[in-house]
Amino acid sequence: MPMSYYYLETVWLTSNTYCTWWIWCEFSVNSISLFLMAWISIERHIIIFHPHAMLQASWRKRIFHFLMPIFCLIWAPLFFFVVVVINLQCTNVWDYSLITCGIPCYFTINILVQFDFIFDIVFPIIIIMTANLTLVIRVLSRRQAVNWRRHRKMVLQLWIVSSLYIGFWLPTTITQLIQMTTMPTFMMDQLTTMQFVIYFIPLLLPMICLSALPELMKKIMDFIGFRRRNVINVVTFNRDARQTVPIATVR
Repeated sequence: MPMSYYYLETVWLTSNTYCTWWIWCEFSVNSISLFLMAWISIERHIIIFHPHAMLQASWRKRIFHFLMPIFCLIWAPLFFFVVVVINLQCTNVWDYSLITCGIPCYFTINILVQFDFIFDIVFPIIIIMTANLTLVIRVLSRRQAVNWRRHRKMVLQLWIVSSLYIGFWLPTTITQLIQMTTMPTFMMDQLTTMQFVIYFIPLLLPMICLSALPELMKKIMDFIGFRRRNVINVVTFNRDARQTVPIATVR
């Protein structure tokens, strides 16, 4: 949907349904990705430093493997369905010349927009930053009895992926936080560019994940570049039961 907008320089379908769906979809996916990244950052700490304490009890296993990821997946779609799709406190008015058709009407309700920004954006970013900073300190201090040879790749993958999220989300978050608290016009002209940069996360994430998984990358390249080749075998054919003639077969 954003690619269509930037190509046409206008919203593709000028309808209330399309704009509502676009806002709901984009806001939900952004929050889901942030919450999942935050949980992954916490999860790596548990797996590396406290695997036995967390996974011994069955109820802990259920929370670890199911409840938290399920929360990350369903919270944002439910929240934005309520405030964007079925909001009874205001009516959405869309501008088809703007990206995402402008802003939803709940942005005019201070308590909702503040809760959304703090809980759905600031909160997971703080968790991502804190978890990774703590992980760096633990790695450098080497005070924990951890099998680093076993977990080194896991730590490296977390650093690479989380750096992508922090690098693209942090400037926008800091700018909006300053605008909401002290200076409403702070970097107003640059905010649109910062928000556009966030679209690079889903574009770059697959390549970054593959770069951190060289074994998987090798398998993919083998599958693409070295597919099944012609194999020549030699078999024998008995003609008139008097002589044997070699025949090449290709499969």
